[in-house]
Amino acid sequence: MKFVFIALVSVFFSFSLMANVEIKTANQTLKEQKIKSDLLLLHTQYDLTPWLYTDKVLVDEGAKVPFSHPVITMSTQKKYLENKVKLLSTYLHEQFHWHVIINGKPSKEAFRARIKQDFPKVKVGFPYGSRDEGSTLSHIIVCYLEYIALTELVGEQKARENLSTNGYYTWVYDTVLNPANKVTLDAMLSEFGLEFRSKVMKTGK
Repeated sequence: MKFVFIALVSVFFSFSLMANVEIKTANQTLKEQKIKSDLLLLHTQYDLTPWLYTDKVLVDEGAKVPFSHPVITMSTQKKYLENKVKLLSTYLHEQFHWHVIINGKPSKEAFRARIKQDFPKVKVGFPYGSRDEGSTLSHIIVCYLEYIALTELVGEQKARENLSTNGYYTWVYDTVLNPANKVTLDAMLSEFGLEFRSKVMKTGK
């Protein structure tokens, strides 16, 4: 009886972590179903609720890359099918685009102008940054948030390995992973109102 009770509590706890997230597939393909299944698994393995800013997610095999708006859309690239850490990292990355828009204090223009004060020389275009300077500046904060959250979930070593091996935003990730920039980046999060209010405990491996 005790075992049954513990099992029921475990199931309820896992369900509660996913209850507010709706994950749909665009075409119901095998790859889309695999990504959806892995996302649901990640929600049972970790308490991601402190880092969720939108509850709608679409998995679309037709998407070339993941993107955040108007709905978080996850692609089915090989790296996401084969590596759950990369899937988790990118999922958080897209959530943090919502965090910046919902909770960031300045306007988009003021936000980017402030970041440029501390990072005046940015590299734009693939693979260094985003398509333009403004988006690259925004990604400095989004990618730093990604690094912080991923570190809490899988540990610093795995987080750094994951981000440093991405074949995109290479200059941005080099910037946020540079220990010399930590104080500056932490101060920016506080200034922008983007600090995480609580840290989540890892519930699985």
